Amino acid sequence: MNERASCRGLADETDEELLRLLARYPDPAARADVYAVMAERHRPVVLRFIAGRVDADDAPDIVQDTFVDAFRYFDRYTSLGPPYQLEAWLVEVARRRVLKHWSRGRKERPGTADGAVEELKERERVVEAGHDLIRLERVHRLLETVFESLDDDQRDLYRLRNLGGLTGREIAARKGEDPNTVSKACTKFDKLVAKRFHVLLLVRDGGTRCAVLGELLANHERQNGPGYTAALAERVVEHYSTCRTCGNCSMCRTTQQRLIWQAAPVAIPVILAAAFRERVDLAMQEVSDSTGVPSRSPQEPPSPSGPPDGRPPAPGKGRTIRRRAVRTGAAVAVTALLALLALRALNAGAAPNAAPDQRAAAASAVTSAMLEQKLVAFDIDARPPGDPNFFVGQGRLDMSRKPVRAATHVLYDYGEGHNWTPPDIVLVGGSAYVTPDNTPATKGAGAYGTTKVVPVTDTVTDLSVRNALEAQWLAQPADLAALIAKASGFTEKKVKGSGPTLRGTAALSDLAADPTVGAFYRPYLKTSTSGTATFTLTTDSRHLPMSLTLNIPVTRTDGYADEKPVDTFGITYRNWVDGKPITATDPKKPTPQWGGTA
Repeated sequence: MNERASCRGLADETDEELLRLLARYPDPAARADVYAVMAERHRPVVLRFIAGRVDADDAPDIVQDTFVDAFRYFDRYTSLGPPYQLEAWLVEVARRRVLKHWSRGRKERPGTADGAVEELKERERVVEAGHDLIRLERVHRLLETVFESLDDDQRDLYRLRNLGGLTGREIAARKGEDPNTVSKACTKFDKLVAKRFHVLLLVRDGGTRCAVLGELLANHERQNGPGYTAALAERVVEHYSTCRTCGNCSMCRTTQQRLIWQAAPVAIPVILAAAFRERVDLAMQEVSDSTGVPSRSPQEPPSPSGPPDGRPPAPGKGRTIRRRAVRTGAAVAVTALLALLALRALNAGAAPNAAPDQRAAAASAVTSAMLEQKLVAFDIDARPPGDPNFFVGQGRLDMSRKPVRAATHVLYDYGEGHNWTPPDIVLVGGSAYVTPDNTPATKGAGAYGTTKVVPVTDTVTDLSVRNALEAQWLAQPADLAALIAKASGFTEKKVKGSGPTLRGTAALSDLAADPTVGAFYRPYLKTSTSGTATFTLTTDSRHLPMSLTLNIPVTRTDGYADEKPVDTFGITYRNWVDGKPITATDPKKPTPQWGGTA
């Protein structure tokens, strides 16, 4: 069977069956076709996720590293275990790559710390909205305008690369030119198109916030008529890069950055589609080269062994063919001895459930460590983007009081054309103090509206208060204690230089009965397909939580049943002990309390 026929046959298989095939085949050559189908099927979702969180210049590299991480994980651990949520797992791999990019790159760049932190906050608010056909149509219309600004040679390349979807090597073969030369030209051209598109976003905004830009656009139209040209694009770049009237026009740069990150999840996968395909192909080539075995199709499998429990790999050193040398490992011989070793590895990973005493001790260690610190800040990402109940943001917990107090700054991110201005909600006792945030229209005391007090119940209908409650329920010690204590398949893995990583699956019926956090889980008793919640909790050497990932499979009725079959919640803890105790909001002097050092 040739490669094309093999991939066509595998394309009809479900993700679960593809993962089961990986579990059956230790032969790297037999797995290559499965990798190809996985990459083709899930590449769009991974692209949309990454595009909304990093620069266009960095996105292809991170896409490549994401798939290298994923395929190397499969080569090492064979496959994923139930519930076989491949797409959600790949997005989490991408998330870790993005976090590594930020932690080692932009945030630490000398001289730009303040701006970079604000930029990161803005990016974290971006909605992954690649399914939004209205926004997609707008991107295509804007790209038609960009096309008109190109010269004849650039238009020919645009037709081949952006409309035809050809890689650099495919274009070189068609033209009979040197592949390396054409590939370099394509990379340079991708950056040009992205830059023209980004400038066009600012031009279409019309200089509404900058009088100098508005006059520049008006003068260009009077002299040259309406239209977007290369000369206009360069003039606008010169304006916001060197304009002295506006102080190098930081206003225009800020406006453009906002417009870029609103459009990025839809625009960047379209503009860099061919570049992303090249990078995924390189990722597959890198993994293939490390085994020294060419791709071929699998034969009839032997009796399957159960796939191990999987978790997204921590980002590796990220060697990519384009940027770094690729280590070539020795060819893997598929022998009975290898199969035996793989089977032993699988059996070793499927450890029996921990004893209740072990779970209780783990829960006590985590909650005691948290309560001793009293204060903590956290970031939260709740449910898949596009879900009606999706929200993102930040918050703080004050664990010195009972019940735990919280201050939150969370809201659904509506995406393009909408300012993201969550209310400041303080949860004290049975009340929610809700203060509207009117920024960035105003600053100082005038940035906040009138505080209202909303009674808190488990069935509160105010969506903003509900979001705040869910953030409080998920982040507080009682939730972590319930997940650990009620878990089946519980594992506690020691991590060198850090604390243990805890994993398990808890029955929703058990969690729903918890007096403190049960209100969060009870609605899932009707919608969950598995009746369970699976979690991964990482801790530091003091047993303080660093991150929590919670997955609940759901039955959807909103049109996204295949696209978003799992409600995923991610919490990152930070700034232990920092800040002041949380108090009920003073309506006369509303002061935000949700920041890391508030």
